[in-house]
Amino acid sequence: MEADNGGKIPFKKIFQKRKKSSERTRGKKLRQNRQLRKSMLPKNALMALNEVKGINISDFTINSNPDGGFTAIVTVNAAQYEGKGQSKMAAKNQACEKALRDYIIAKMMPRFKKLHTDVETDTNEAESTDTQPEDDVPMLNLASFAIYKLFAEWEREGFVVPEMHPTVASTSVQPVDPNSPSAAAPVIPKEPKKPPVRTELPPNWETMHPATLLCVMRPGLTYIDDGTVGNKPNIMQRLGVIVDDEEFVATGRSKKIARRNVAVSVCNTLFNTNFVYEA
Repeated sequence: MEADNGGKIPFKKIFQKRKKSSERTRGKKLRQNRQLRKSMLPKNALMALNEVKGINISDFTINSNPDGGFTAIVTVNAAQYEGKGQSKMAAKNQACEKALRDYIIAKMMPRFKKLHTDVETDTNEAESTDTQPEDDVPMLNLASFAIYKLFAEWEREGFVVPEMHPTVASTSVQPVDPNSPSAAAPVIPKEPKKPPVRTELPPNWETMHPATLLCVMRPGLTYIDDGTVGNKPNIMQRLGVIVDDEEFVATGRSKKIARRNVAVSVCNTLFNTNFVYEA
């Protein structure tokens, strides 16, 4: 067949070797998703703001609050922002989030151009194409920060998100060559720094959500999903948490309510609060 066609591949065989359009589309989507995952890494407000072009950030001024926590003050593009948090980094991130918010919203505002009636039409068209501003809204930085906030919310609910700890995930999966000299002497990882433990309740604790108050008093806690109890339609979610080497368990109609109730149990037991359980 090839000899009869002068060494050319038959037209039908060309289409037989080509991938189907659905396979090509699937492969293209996988490559795009892989590229997006590499570029849109979770970044806190401070990191996202530092990577935005045209942003001038001054040095931070950190002050200790009399009721606990810190206040961070920073000037971004001649505007001053203030953030508060239980740690210096939390206060910095809150101030940077406000600056990033204002910068993004300002960039999204529509720009109106003045019409010049005394100039010829051709000249106007040439100038409009040359001076048309580019879309300079830093959507990649905004997306990275939005992903960070979403993952942080998941971690506050008790879930472990590997993307928030890339160094830990990479070191835990990294293979070790048995013939290498480092294999004989394994490296012992350093213990993570323990979060600060508060002994006094904040002055506005009565207006706070029990889970929020528990996060303030004992940051870094991880809720444990203990499954469900009961039978349909009266199935209850069961969550637990270990605080100060003591285990607390509570139930609720949903995981959100169960998390609130277990926080109520901890706060009422350890901090002498008077929160009410939610049925």
